[in-house]
Amino acid sequence: MSRARSAPAAVLVLAAVLYSSWLLGPLLNPALGLANGYASELAARDQPYHLVFGLGDALTGLLALGVGVALAGRVRGVARIAWLGLAVFGVATALDGGLTSMDCAPTTDDRCARLERLGVLSWRHEAHTVSSALAVAGGVVSLVAILAVLRAPRWRRWGIAVAVVLLVGTVATLLESAYPDGGLGAWQRVQLVGLSGWLLLAGAVAARPDVLAVPT
Repeated sequence: MSRARSAPAAVLVLAAVLYSSWLLGPLLNPALGLANGYASELAARDQPYHLVFGLGDALTGLLALGVGVALAGRVRGVARIAWLGLAVFGVATALDGGLTSMDCAPTTDDRCARLERLGVLSWRHEAHTVSSALAVAGGVVSLVAILAVLRAPRWRRWGIAVAVVLLVGTVATLLESAYPDGGLGAWQRVQLVGLSGWLLLAGAVAARPDVLAVPT
């Protein structure tokens, strides 16, 4: 494997690991842990060790952005859409971890939830919903584009499995947001597992562009 292919792949594997910093939740912030609230609340500015989780997202975003921009310039058509989606995810995730991190954790803090309903929290807190939605949208677009041009059956099965996890996690998270019954945190983390799986798939594709049914 050439260095031009191995480097982006290694970067995306690292991004997938950093994006899983929420797994440290039970150790660093047991109040949120693995099942309570949104994982991004771990990076809320009033939470313990919020810098750890914010840095994880910021670095993930910067790495994804760099690879997405670099690879988008090497391909065309649907494959380019895949890497541009990665770049969008990167920008939005970097913002999530820094500029638009939440003020507080509304799903576990009644005072924070009340202030959020009143609309008196900072613009950064309000913008977090937008940046998070853009990150998920970028990941979904990229994954769909990759699936559209994958030609190897084994790789397609991997991609479809990742897509199913991401779809289930995303739909369940949206339903829980509208009709909460205590499962929001768990389902949102299923969504994050799907996104990490997509980053790993994208890294594998970066290392083996011949699995795409398009010229590279």
